[in-house]
Amino acid sequence: MIFTVFIVCFLHVPGIKGAFDTKRIVQTPLSIIKRTGESVDSDCSHDTDNFENILWFKQEQDKAPEYLGHLNLNFLYVEAGVRGKISLKGDGRKHSNLTVSNLSLSDSGVYFCAARRHSAAESSQVHTKTSESTPDKQHVQAAEHLQ
Repeated sequence: MIFTVFIVCFLHVPGIKGAFDTKRIVQTPLSIIKRTGESVDSDCSHDTDNFENILWFKQEQDKAPEYLGHLNLNFLYVEAGVRGKISLKGDGRKHSNLTVSNLSLSDSGVYFCAARRHSAAESSQVHTKTSESTPDKQHVQAAEHLQ
């Protein structure tokens, strides 16, 4: 089985409507090919002052995004349903790494990160970057490899 991986990045801060500067958040690599049983890594970084959270999501075709977990400063939280399957590391103020282990067909989907201020932050502004505005998608796609 071969997986193709693409990335999409979102930047969110509670309040302003419209697109955010796409240079503020970077998710790499943009495309990865992996086989079942292997692991895949994705990195997310931002240079936005006062943002201390990086959140991770997975979206399968024709489904709503699934929240995977987040980093708040150096504290990490991973949703119960994906513990042991994914791991997070980094510092929510600047960067995060997502690892999906032991890939299978059910891991197919679009993986993306978001950066935001803590909910207790003073600002009520929102900044977003939608998937329609960027080709930066991390899509894990599984296919039978026939030889």
